[in-house]
Amino acid sequence: MNTLKMNFKAILFLALIGFSFASCSSDDSIDEPPQNLNPTVTLECNAFQSNNAEAILVLENVNDGVDYIIDCVASVEIDLVIKPGVVIEFSDGSGMKVKESGSINAMATSSNPIRFSGTTKEKGAWKGIMVSSESLNNRFEFVTMEYAGASGLTSNSEPASLILMTGTYFRLNLVTIKNSFSNGIAATGFDYNVEINNTIINNCNIPLYVDTNIVKNISGGNFTGNATDVIRLSAGQDGTISTTQTWKTLSVPYRTADDIVIKNGAQLTLEPGVILEFEDSKGLELDKLFNEGSALIAVGTPTNPITFTGVTKAPGAWKALAIHRSSSVLTQFNNVLIEYAGGAGAGGAIEMWVDPVLTVTNTTFKDIDACALYNRYDPTNPNLTESNNTTVNVNGDYMCNN
Repeated sequence: MNTLKMNFKAILFLALIGFSFASCSSDDSIDEPPQNLNPTVTLECNAFQSNNAEAILVLENVNDGVDYIIDCVASVEIDLVIKPGVVIEFSDGSGMKVKESGSINAMATSSNPIRFSGTTKEKGAWKGIMVSSESLNNRFEFVTMEYAGASGLTSNSEPASLILMTGTYFRLNLVTIKNSFSNGIAATGFDYNVEINNTIINNCNIPLYVDTNIVKNISGGNFTGNATDVIRLSAGQDGTISTTQTWKTLSVPYRTADDIVIKNGAQLTLEPGVILEFEDSKGLELDKLFNEGSALIAVGTPTNPITFTGVTKAPGAWKALAIHRSSSVLTQFNNVLIEYAGGAGAGGAIEMWVDPVLTVTNTTFKDIDACALYNRYDPTNPNLTESNNTTVNVNGDYMCNN
């Protein structure tokens, strides 16, 4: 009986050992890391050209790292689609030009974004992407652009990571642009159809340098953390705002590099909290020399005023808010701060030309190198309504005329 028990235990022990060896030796139980079978592809310079019979129309996500390298300034003459997860790296001095006949569509997801980067991780390592197309396919969503912004893609626009040429159609949503040597986005032409929504631009020189008529289509996002945190404005072809629009309060001030002219019956509304900076000797004109019924509506609140200021913080750094002839009853300044105006021959911080209809209330005039209110050509303006305004360091009277 004891011998029988010993034999059973021995058999059981040997069986367990065998099972253990079998388990360890089974190939099915070994977890090996997945193999990246698709190498990075260096794209030919004619990969997206219309005269190439083998032109690439779609860039797929082929591996877990860098999918493609571009080592030239690639010309896109076809409708290029970039799929979620694609990573493209540009070698030093390279870039991409989307021509009039082409388009670029990079639509991704939060969990599988698209990335345009440089092989060298330094600001300005590559030139950026320039778009000259009116195609409705031009869209970026959940896209990151980094280390671009070198000059050389065009002589007709400012350098940027993303350059939009005159007449371009483009939609950006949930896009991040960072580490640009120059501007994040430059669009200093005219006749644009561009929307910039929920976009983050940081660690660039200036986040946005755009035509004034694009401003109405910028919403959300964050433009702080750059060398100069402003949205710089270009007046475009003829320097005018000729469509009714609203400029939203964003994370940074607006800064105009040109005179702003509102005409053709357009109404420009500034939201409470908007800060509009004028570069030296620049200003704003409403209706120029004609009565077109245009309007400037600047209505802030006591706790969130609208500010018109100068880049240079000195009296007379910029010209004035010149209100010409306009008969619109909408033009008004309420809960507004106007500072550092009165330069370049201006008679006042607000100049009235030929009795425009105008309301100025609860407005502070500060550090003005002229009068606060100035009526040109007539002793008084019978169409002016004013009350509860304040002057601080104004080098002239509250109300003047010539």
